[in-house]
Amino acid sequence: MLEQLFAPGREHTDDELRRLELTREDLGDSDPARGPVDLASGTVTVRVPPRTPAPGV
Repeated sequence: MLEQLFAPGREHTDDELRRLELTREDLGDSDPARGPVDLASGTVTVRVPPRTPAPGV
């Protein structure tokens, strides 16, 4: 209660920090035409990771 009285903007700062914890940034070449979603052409690229064989097989 006292924190809200003396630092009213603190709640917004805390909300932003919580939002950033949940936000994921995909690392890549950042080229919009080569990304997963190309709005200009209307295509979406889905990359499936290669399967690794199960241990003992």
